[in-house]
Amino acid sequence: MREIAREPWSYTFTEQGPGDYILTVVCGGAGLYDYSIRLDQQQVAGYQKEGMPFILRLIEQVRFNQSPFEKQKV
Repeated sequence: MREIAREPWSYTFTEQGPGDYILTVVCGGAGLYDYSIRLDQQQVAGYQKEGMPFILRLIEQVRFNQSPFEKQKV
């Protein structure tokens, strides 16, 4: 596992192996919790094309609404 980026109390972005990325986002208001997803092929392509700006947008999407990411949850 290789840590690519981290912001305490916000997110951690890691590469588990070649092309296998995990994004963990701190979510919640009064009660905080981590929500981790494995990036799908489309998201990996977005990251490879745009870099961290893509991941930062994805973080906000996950933080706002986790339900679209249920199938990716790890």
